[in-house]
Amino acid sequence: MPKATINQEFLDKLELPTNKAKEQYFDIAQIGFMLEVKRTGSKTYYFRYRKNNKQTMKRLGTTEELTLKAAKDIYLKLKQDMIDIKIESITNNNDTTHPIPTLQEFYDNFYNPYIQKHIKSHTTNQSLFINHILPALGATVMTEIKKIDIIKHHSQMLSLKKLAPATANKFLVFLSNAYHLAIEFEILQTPYNPVDKIKHFEENNARERYLTTKESKRLVQAVQESPNLHLKYIIPMLLLSGARRGEVLKAQWSNFDEIQMLWTIPTSKNGKKRILPLTPQLHDLLKQIPKESKYLFPLPVTSEPYITIFNSWNTARKKAGLPEVRIHDLRHSYASALVNAKCSLYEVQKLLGHSTAKMTQRYAHLSNDALMSAASCAGRLLK
Repeated sequence: MPKATINQEFLDKLELPTNKAKEQYFDIAQIGFMLEVKRTGSKTYYFRYRKNNKQTMKRLGTTEELTLKAAKDIYLKLKQDMIDIKIESITNNNDTTHPIPTLQEFYDNFYNPYIQKHIKSHTTNQSLFINHILPALGATVMTEIKKIDIIKHHSQMLSLKKLAPATANKFLVFLSNAYHLAIEFEILQTPYNPVDKIKHFEENNARERYLTTKESKRLVQAVQESPNLHLKYIIPMLLLSGARRGEVLKAQWSNFDEIQMLWTIPTSKNGKKRILPLTPQLHDLLKQIPKESKYLFPLPVTSEPYITIFNSWNTARKKAGLPEVRIHDLRHSYASALVNAKCSLYEVQKLLGHSTAKMTQRYAHLSNDALMSAASCAGRLLK
């Protein structure tokens, strides 16, 4: 089912379905909030949730009966009421025959609502739970999930699913956090966490791929020919700014000050605002981008920013003969260009938005290579 950011702009541009009786749109940010649009023209808000392990929908009202804000206020109140009732019933229940929820019940009623409110990068948690945790462990009561079950599943994420060690380790981290939250909410009568002391896989994050000038030109040529009309701007912008993918995809025109030549990123990965210089090359690129929305790169249907550009990116990188290059490698290439231009690691740290100097040290060897090349010039004295 399609997902979208359901806001007033989305409602204004929404078209009625023509090839089927109805279409249902689920809000990206507020899980369970849904808009059902019928070919007849009616648009109805719903709250979809799980009850007794079954999907349930509660009608909130039509767009004629409720404003969008009123519908979302009702949705939020219903959701909070469900959480409060569930916590109270579990806390006050003296019947020990079935007081503990399954992992799926805990995720639906406590964990997911909590992380949406308190964790900025909650979509990563949700994705890992939905794709890798709940299918295997969701139906099991939380206190019946044993350490051996966790170790086995953790191992299979590498051996069978061929996932990266970092992804498998997030499985341990997120599941452990869920148990800590269950203890904090007093849902588990005694402290219990089967994830404790399970050893993480060693993560080799040292892989760094730097594009050469020739490779960069091939890549830029490939994205120019992409059916995705925004890709020819997105990839050069990543190369010229060193910004993270999400920072570029969510960029708004109001973030750019063309008088002081600055780009303000309101909230970066570390949760803080940062400011990048709007270089002449970046400014020239910015002037080429059509203004279609408040976002630089809006989706054609919703005018909301892209969630992913993987398919078009994957096609372009293969066409450029660079199938192993990741989007994040464009950020590495930017850092490499800075270091090779004799910028200090402190300057690189500030431009990349690293919160600590330790994160920038991965590029120190590039600086050492440049020093070695310079120092080698002394060898001419003996020729």
